[in-house]
Amino acid sequence: MNGMMKMNFTQLRCFVKAVDNSSFTIAAERLNFSQSAVSKNIKDLETTIGVTLINRAHHRISLTNAGKYFYHVARNVIDDMDYTVAYLQSQRNNAGTLLRIGVCDTPLEQQVLPIFLRKLRSVNNNIDVQFVFVLNNSIGELLNHHVDICAIARDDVEIVEDVQFEPLITGQFVVACPSDSPLAQKKQITLADLKNKDIFLLDPNSSLNVQVKFQNTLVNNIGMKHIKFVQDFLSMGVYVKAGWGYGVLPNFIADYQANGITYIPFAYHEISPYGIAYMESFASETILKQVIAILRQSITEFLPNKK
Repeated sequence: MNGMMKMNFTQLRCFVKAVDNSSFTIAAERLNFSQSAVSKNIKDLETTIGVTLINRAHHRISLTNAGKYFYHVARNVIDDMDYTVAYLQSQRNNAGTLLRIGVCDTPLEQQVLPIFLRKLRSVNNNIDVQFVFVLNNSIGELLNHHVDICAIARDDVEIVEDVQFEPLITGQFVVACPSDSPLAQKKQITLADLKNKDIFLLDPNSSLNVQVKFQNTLVNNIGMKHIKFVQDFLSMGVYVKAGWGYGVLPNFIADYQANGITYIPFAYHEISPYGIAYMESFASETILKQVIAILRQSITEFLPNKK
């Protein structure tokens, strides 16, 4: 217990920064420390907990098994502290002006959020906005108070207590078609239209729950032979533009401004709506109502016929 009491945030920060940059030298530059100070802090940390965290052979940073485990813990501790300090400072300086928004960096968010920021600044220039990347951990970031609101599908929050949800977009599957393909000319695409076509889906380990639930239907009707998984929106768009197949995805993550791709509604029942989630304890009801209203206006402006 005495040893644990000697551990400090400087040691943790040096360790995390060195691992993140795979270099003591770069870590020292980023922290404005000397390289020897970074090395000493990490060595002191290892001495304190009694295990070796970093293999130092051949002047390369690689983690021991203990180091790999400890890194994730240390990373969370540092992130939690940084989030907390930033939040408390913002509250001290001007209560209620920092709004932390959790995002997944979808094409829709990339297009809508700049519109949202312009509209927000025009009606309330006292609100500062910080975007936090929360892919695959949206609810965790919300429950841990790392974000104040988060853009998400309702399926991800409906069973979580103390979390409220405001729908902004009616959920629907769309098919991403090469613009010069026959299917791009249709008003609606059915399962029969996709028979014997190569279909791209987001990897179930990285995609939204609404797509995971839909995949069994596609597999049963199309077969795994014609289904290929991709890791992100960019990869799906590249394959579709190249004419290698068709993408199926929720309308609220589609890139409607992409050249060479046409999105056609898919004949499938409505899916979970997309909107924002927030804790019941959200600090300011006035700010919340204002943000929701401006987000809805921004989406309507960008997607007048897609909402």
